[in-house]
Amino acid sequence: MVKFGNWVFHNRNWFFATLYVTMFIPSPALTDNLGLQIGLGLTIFLLGVMSRGITIGLEYIVRGGLYRQIYAEHLVTSGIYSICRNPMYFGNILILLGVGIFANSSLFVFLTIPVFVLLYVAIISAEQAFLENKFGEEYKLYLKNVNAIIPDFTKINKAFEGQKFNLKKVVRKEYNSFYLYLGGLLLLLIYQKHISIVYFFIIGGILLASYLTLRYLKKRNLLG
Repeated sequence: MVKFGNWVFHNRNWFFATLYVTMFIPSPALTDNLGLQIGLGLTIFLLGVMSRGITIGLEYIVRGGLYRQIYAEHLVTSGIYSICRNPMYFGNILILLGVGIFANSSLFVFLTIPVFVLLYVAIISAEQAFLENKFGEEYKLYLKNVNAIIPDFTKINKAFEGQKFNLKKVVRKEYNSFYLYLGGLLLLLIYQKHISIVYFFIIGGILLASYLTLRYLKKRNLLG
């Protein structure tokens, strides 16, 4: 599992992108209620985005080193990482579930998402092996006391104790991913004929303009 996890971590960008395409494969619908499909899907999606944003705004961890190998400068066990060892992966799974419901794809929800979860389990196994080797007993104690994926919300107050949220860091680190997600949702809307081609280009133009604006601000070092 560790060897497989290292392979997945190294190749995750193209591998995950390939899996995302499965939401466009025709499959039985999850619901006939369009309001439930859009509303519930967006709610879960935004919870995932918030989870990633809160994690980055409080404590951003560099996970990938040279040649996209698992890497860690130091062991972080405080703040948001005191209630969940992998809050970014928790956010990613929520985003996947939200997108799957938004796409109304039973194939994506019941087949692709379990595959994603398996891949994350493999990555976590590889990361745990690396961190245990590097940090020893300190990491073993952390491993014993903190959940891998599901946050322990009974300790939520502890997660924010003495923490300062950095919104500029969130925007700087996440705007590429965020606009990629929104672009995917927009493609789903036009693919499923929920919006007209005119609205597709209007919304797409607004997204592109705001993306380019943020990109310009980042290049000019105006995002912190």
